[in-house]
Amino acid sequence: YALDGSTGEQLWQFETGERVHSSPSLGADGTVYVGSNDDKLHALDGDTGEQLWEFYTGNWVRAAPAVGTNGFVYFGRGWRIHALRGDIGEELWNFKLSGWTYSSPVVGPDGIVYVGSRDKKIYALRGNTGEKLWQFETGGEVWSSPAVGADGTVYVGSDDNRTYALRGDTGEKLWEFETGGRVFSSPALGADGTVYFGSYDK
Repeated sequence: YALDGSTGEQLWQFETGERVHSSPSLGADGTVYVGSNDDKLHALDGDTGEQLWEFYTGNWVRAAPAVGTNGFVYFGRGWRIHALRGDIGEELWNFKLSGWTYSSPVVGPDGIVYVGSRDKKIYALRGNTGEKLWQFETGGEVWSSPAVGADGTVYVGSDDNRTYALRGDTGEKLWEFETGGRVFSSPALGADGTVYFGSYDK
């Protein structure tokens, strides 16, 4: 759905072939990218809701896509991370993880793509090529979507009851914070560097 933010009036709606768990993402030109349980990533005109293209993956697309400054769209489905050209939906590369992913990728200021996986790992991939730069293993599945600070630090939660801070260039652990429950929540970063997140410990 697209609504007028000031009035709540519906501007348009677009129907996919199945339920939509994915949050939409916006490109710099206003294109809306959203995944669906119909095994597709859809690109829609933000003004009209008209479908510009669709990319068939063969599996549910439940996590939100990420849009890089290079115009690439990154998203996860099943065991793979895909990179597409945002204007035409052409696949540029895909990378196979060693576990299923529900984590939404995030693009750092240097173009590196970070994503979590149910194999207990966080991956760093080169945005233009899909080359793996590093991986960091936590003690549990990673459903949380990472967040990247202005200095490149990567923050991410894990099923092992912890949130981690990692160096974005090397994957080195800077610190970890343990809660009383699993951390599915994706961190939010304040302008002063404060990290906010939720936990299953209530």
